Amino acid sequence: MTVLFLTKLNDYFKSRVDDLIKEFPNDRFVIPQNRAEGEEFLKVAEIIVSGSLTSEQIERGEKLRCIIVPWAGVNELPFETIRKRGVIVSNNHGNGKIVAERAVALALSVMGRIVEYHNDLSKGVWHGFEVGSKSEDFWYSLQGKRVSILGLGTIGRHIAHLLSVFDCEIMGYKRNVEQVDGIRYITNNIDEAIAFGKVIFVALPLTKETKGIINRERIEAMSGKFLINVGRGTLIDEEALYYGLKNHILAGAGIDTWYLYPREYDVQLPSKYPIHTFPNVVISPHVGGFTVEGLVGRIDETIENIRHALVTGRPKTVVDLENEY
Repeated sequence: MTVLFLTKLNDYFKSRVDDLIKEFPNDRFVIPQNRAEGEEFLKVAEIIVSGSLTSEQIERGEKLRCIIVPWAGVNELPFETIRKRGVIVSNNHGNGKIVAERAVALALSVMGRIVEYHNDLSKGVWHGFEVGSKSEDFWYSLQGKRVSILGLGTIGRHIAHLLSVFDCEIMGYKRNVEQVDGIRYITNNIDEAIAFGKVIFVALPLTKETKGIINRERIEAMSGKFLINVGRGTLIDEEALYYGLKNHILAGAGIDTWYLYPREYDVQLPSKYPIHTFPNVVISPHVGGFTVEGLVGRIDETIENIRHALVTGRPKTVVDLENEY
């Protein structure tokens, strides 16, 4: 088989590809030196490693059998063309634990008013025991809180695991209501989940059905609640998020995934609204899985998917082409 890499490879990724070359000497592994070379090999590649392909590229892949996405999100793939061609799609969750850690860190930062108090104290403004007990002098504990986790894939399940030490009462939202270890309540009704939690984690995949699923009506249902998003930015309607913060509906928000990115727009800020100006918001530059451990885990799982595809004809993890995740 010919395996074509149309994604950036760091030194560790290249070393793992070298391992595959030694293990599968009769297969070809192509790391193009430029875009033109990559396009040239599209016609002969049975496996393409990439998270972003066009319909035209897939149509040109005459021998294409499998697309292996080296991360979790598959929302940049043209699924209509993929379904028509019958191509297998694989993604991976090798950094799920790391993203879950970031999600809980955002919750603790927002509820604990870490950034807000840091900014105040750097200006000589104190809170708490030294100055009194006004409402702004108290922070919020995560201990014993009701928590809703929207999306119970790898990230959502690891969020639940991390929250166990805080004695949180957890409700998970997912399409089917099969029980999940460590999560007391499961619902397939997103509004029930939103009503349940004081803290709401968004860890859903981005699909046609989930885009904008947190709309203005659902933001209005989050009065006094904390909203944490480590899924994709557009799961939450951008204007609705701003509305909820501006009108003091949300108690706070921790956001790691956004609407505007410098690689796509000539921008520095991640939203067309001044979300970053609210003191009860902690913003993070989409780095949920961006640690050494997270990158290594993601690369290792990508290599395992390639290996499995070479041996069995199918990668280890397979995306549902109808549901697109």
